[in-house]
Amino acid sequence: MKRISILLLMSVIVTFFMACDSSQKKEPETTTPKTDPGKIFVQTSNEQLANFPVAGFGYKSASVPKQQWDEWAKNAAPVVKKVIESMPEGYVLQVTGHTDASGPEDPVGNKPGNIKISSDRAKEVYDSLKRAGITSPKMTFKGVGSSEPVEGVDGRDPKQRRVSFKVVPQ
Repeated sequence: MKRISILLLMSVIVTFFMACDSSQKKEPETTTPKTDPGKIFVQTSNEQLANFPVAGFGYKSASVPKQQWDEWAKNAAPVVKKVIESMPEGYVLQVTGHTDASGPEDPVGNKPGNIKISSDRAKEVYDSLKRAGITSPKMTFKGVGSSEPVEGVDGRDPKQRRVSFKVVPQ
């Protein structure tokens, strides 16, 4: 009986020391940096919106090609509408017009320049969205000329003539 009591006492002591030892070796708490939910929304939305440019514009034209618009509206309009409805305060959806690299950026003589043409494209799509029932004070438009080309595509390629969408700070 004495042996059992001694063994039991020793196991309690060993257990006690092991418990004390492990409590002293606590791992430092790691803190995850707080992320701005607005930034996460912007990144996720912009990745989604990048898949839906309006393309098919004619050379120096701001007219939205009907066939391309109808196809775009069927697939992308619901995505754009949801982004606008979910957008946090301080952000807007920017409808951005682009041109190819043909011609000057600024007006020269009777040439309107790529900035004007891209602005006209963005405005035309902006107005088309409004006519389709997508209206919001959180929506704006801007033309950037040929300053934001599609990567891997020649600057003069017609694929550069497009309107894209992105969430930006207000």
